[in-house]
Amino acid sequence: MNSITVFNNYGRNEKEMAEKREFPSAQVTSLILFILSSIFAVYLASIALQVEPSTSASTTTSGFGYVAYYLVAAIVFSVLLILLARRFRLNFLKWLFIAVIGLMVFYIWNYLGLVIAYTLNEYYAIIIAAPVIMVLALILNNKWYVVNIAGFFLTSGMAFVLGFILGIWAAAVFLAAFAIYDYISVYKTKHMIDLAKIAIDKDLPMLFVFPTDFSKEVGKIQITEDGVEGHSVMALGFGDVAFPGIMVVASSIYGIKIGHFVPFLILPLVGGIVGMVYLVMGNVKKPAPGLPFLNTGVIIGTLLSYLLFVIIH
Repeated sequence: MNSITVFNNYGRNEKEMAEKREFPSAQVTSLILFILSSIFAVYLASIALQVEPSTSASTTTSGFGYVAYYLVAAIVFSVLLILLARRFRLNFLKWLFIAVIGLMVFYIWNYLGLVIAYTLNEYYAIIIAAPVIMVLALILNNKWYVVNIAGFFLTSGMAFVLGFILGIWAAAVFLAAFAIYDYISVYKTKHMIDLAKIAIDKDLPMLFVFPTDFSKEVGKIQITEDGVEGHSVMALGFGDVAFPGIMVVASSIYGIKIGHFVPFLILPLVGGIVGMVYLVMGNVKKPAPGLPFLNTGVIIGTLLSYLLFVIIH
């Protein structure tokens, strides 16, 4: 799952943008998306906690084994994808990613259906119709806004699932490990930039795309080491929304169990917002790894909530 933030070549247009005082629509949209995705993931976790309480993390350190497992899996996946993309057309990958999104949408609506449906027939209709509609939309109308909607469900679902099974400290270690990996993969090995290029070239649903000028049509974009060429857009990896959301969910569940839900939701979320604001609006060279900023923010927010409402309180 990509975790990279890229802009069109802002370095060339910074003076022009300052003079025009353009409203940062793409940056604000990405910030709203992160907030909504995290809150939606927490909502899904609250439903799951009522339905399957035994599935949630039993201790604050539950799930430490997932850290090494998913880190190795991410590295292997990245290397294989890059190597295969250089040798083959890999058209099947688009269908694989669409299938994964369809399965995640199906999984999410299994929980939402419990809240929405009044009868068993309505429940089955909902959990079948939702993924079918999403998959058909990706196949028949693979526009940037359709991919963004699919990405919203995928990132929310991933944050919900991993945040639900990881204990609060296991989640913190998990995010710290991936923040380091993200930094290395963008600034050192730069293979995350290669992955972003592959996602664009193969039309893989792996990136959020936010136009900075809605009056212009967003066509085929091209990612380079200097940013996005030829279009007024900002691209944000799905991972930049999903991973900090994991911490928000894990922290919120811990807060529910000890009777301090609100601070354990709000403070990590605020930390993530600060990280997102600095990432998309700060003086950060693009392309940039998002997780060092975002994960640091949510981890600090979680530590602060733990300090104020567990240790001091």
